[in-house]
Amino acid sequence: MRTLLVSFLFLFSSIQAVNQPADIIIRPGEPIAYFSPDEEGVVMDITVLNKGGETLKIHEVKSSCYCASAVVNNPLIRPMGKGKLTLQVSTGRMREDSLTRVDFTVMSNAKDSAFSIPLYLVNKKFLKDNQEH
Repeated sequence: MRTLLVSFLFLFSSIQAVNQPADIIIRPGEPIAYFSPDEEGVVMDITVLNKGGETLKIHEVKSSCYCASAVVNNPLIRPMGKGKLTLQVSTGRMREDSLTRVDFTVMSNAKDSAFSIPLYLVNKKFLKDNQEH
């Protein structure tokens, strides 16, 4: 009887997980990119996890700044699977005292169809100057 109950609970939880929509989690949670004024830009890979029960379908990624773009390496991510986004920001026009944030919005079939990823940009020279003073 106990085996039958355990089997039923396992089957019920499996069915329940399948009915849940795709759900996005990113790693690192709040990405920070450090750049130097003499560099052309920043490129950072972000891991996208799908903790939902349906396949995650990423349609596009929009940035809050004309200086940024994203590459969707894995537009389809199976349930409990992982994929990768490559975020790119041109830092050529950023001044020495720049400490800024660029938001990337992931458009997908996830339960929150527009998911925002903030990328914080920190100028290495600005940090070095502040540590010296």
